[in-house]
Amino acid sequence: MRNIFTFGHRPAQRNWTVADLRDNKGKLQLTEVTAMNGEQAARAAAAGIDTIITRGQMLKEVREAAPNTFVTAALMLVDHPTENDVLEGAMRAMDHGADALYTTRSLATIRMLADLNFPVMGHLGLVPPYSTWIGGLRAYGTTADEALKLAEQFRAMEDAGAFAVEVELVPQQVLEELNKRTSMITFSIGSGSGGDVTFLFSEDICGETANPPRHAHAYANVLRLQQEIELERSKALSAFQSAVREGSFPYNELSVSLKANEFEAFRARLDETRPCGAQSKG
Repeated sequence: MRNIFTFGHRPAQRNWTVADLRDNKGKLQLTEVTAMNGEQAARAAAAGIDTIITRGQMLKEVREAAPNTFVTAALMLVDHPTENDVLEGAMRAMDHGADALYTTRSLATIRMLADLNFPVMGHLGLVPPYSTWIGGLRAYGTTADEALKLAEQFRAMEDAGAFAVEVELVPQQVLEELNKRTSMITFSIGSGSGGDVTFLFSEDICGETANPPRHAHAYANVLRLQQEIELERSKALSAFQSAVREGSFPYNELSVSLKANEFEAFRARLDETRPCGAQSKG
C-alpha cells in the first residue's frame, strides 16, 4: 500500500498510484472492473481487482466500500453536457477520492483536465456513443488505414496530456504495437492482452447479462440465480395473496392470544362498561 494525499487533501492509502501504473507498464498484467454500487466495489476489492471504474455519481459510495483501490470516475457525456459541467464533475469526483478521471469528450477537454494535474483517461477504438461515425458497433483498426489513423489518435491523446486510454475492440496485434510506442497506460476491453490492463464489466464477468458482448467471458451464472430468486419471490407473493383471500392467513400459531381466563375476565369487565364509541343520552 502507498500512503497518499487525495486531491481533497485527505490522507489515504492506495494499492496503485499513477506512478506505479507507469512503472508497471509492459510488466504485470493488471485488472479493471466496473462497480456501480458499494456492494460491487467491496467484492471487487476483496477479490484483489487492481483498479475500478465507476460513474461519477457513484464515486462516493464506491470509494467508501473500496477505500484502498485505485478508482477512476467516469464523467459520462449525458451527465456532463457542457465544459463547465465537466469541470464541476471532475472537481467533485476528485474531492470524493477519485484517483483518475475518464472522458470520451474532445482533446480540448482532456487538455483542460490534464492542465489541472488531474490524471485523465481517454477512449479510442470503438467508442460506443460515437459508433455511428464508423458504421455501428464493430471492431476498429482492422485495416492498415484504420490502424494508422488509430496511431495518430494515440499520439494526439498523449500530447493532450492523457495518462491512460481505454482501447475497445481493436485487434490485439495493433494494440501491442501501439502500446510499445506510447507512454499512456492502455486499458484493453475486447482488444486482447496487448494492453497494460485488462478491463471487463462486472456484470459480464459474473454472468448477469442475457446477451453479453462477444469479447466478454462469464466466470459464473448469477443471472440464473437472479431468475430463480425472482421466481421464488413471485411464488411467495402469490401464495400470500391467496392465503389471505381464502382466510387461512394469518395462521393461529403466528397470532398473539390471551389465556382463556384472561380473555373471560376481559369480556366480563368490558360488558360492565359503556360500549366503545357509545354516546351518553342527555
